[in-house]
Amino acid sequence: MISNVKSSPLRPRSAHNALPDARAAGFTLIELLVVIAIIAILAGLLLPALSKAKEKGKAAQCMSNMHQIIVAANMYADDNNETFFCNSGTGGPWLPNGGQWFLNPRSTILLKPDDATGIAYWALGYSQYFAGKQQVFACPDGKVVDEWHDSGLDYPHEYWANACYGMCDFLIIPYPNTGAIKPANKRTTYQSPGSTIFCQDSTEQKCEGEDDTLGLFPGKTTILDQWGPEGGLQGLYPGVDLLSGWWRHSDGCQTVWVTGNVSRIKRVDRKIGVDYRWYTGETPLVMPKF
Repeated sequence: MISNVKSSPLRPRSAHNALPDARAAGFTLIELLVVIAIIAILAGLLLPALSKAKEKGKAAQCMSNMHQIIVAANMYADDNNETFFCNSGTGGPWLPNGGQWFLNPRSTILLKPDDATGIAYWALGYSQYFAGKQQVFACPDGKVVDEWHDSGLDYPHEYWANACYGMCDFLIIPYPNTGAIKPANKRTTYQSPGSTIFCQDSTEQKCEGEDDTLGLFPGKTTILDQWGPEGGLQGLYPGVDLLSGWWRHSDGCQTVWVTGNVSRIKRVDRKIGVDYRWYTGETPLVMPKF
């Protein structure tokens, strides 16, 4: 049976029904403020995590640098009668004192590691063992390094960026340094090579020991005296904490040891320091933690 009821023709929806209610589609001021507050809270939670991740990445790159450095150094010693690089002269073995790869920022000619002026960076002695990659000696957090303002130099920071790691004289020169002419230390003469520092994060590129390392040497009551507020260098670097060059990574000092281990020395009070024998090759009273 067919119904006589005819289907109503489709009618267009009214304009009123076609447009959404403006009040229903929008946000109130309070709702917007709530959303903004949530975003701010999430950002506050995420930014510290991102910052920590970035810092860990820089620390990992620094450790990678140091692994490459000690491999190159030990290859050098293998080829040079168990001795790390040093210059020799009538006064005995000596290390370059400066932090320069080139004579000035305009030069493209590498300095010789035995340059008589002593301005060269000690890493030049190992150049052929790391294919001349100067960036290996650039700590990703190396914002503070010795730029030799006390010598009247005012070169841009980039010029010094590949000279971020410091080496102590006593790696080469037998301790104590009495002034007597002695042959350079050999890897085989270190009493405790596993606790002997090869190089580490440092403001100064070549350290003499007592006043510019983390070691509390006999007769000293504090460490890093040369670079602290009482030293004569701080005034040449306004607004820069020169001591921070030793504590670049989460208040720690990345360090590579003669045997190849890389570790982080936690920040220590200047009145305490670390066992100075870590720099002289002697058997320490306190072993480093790896």
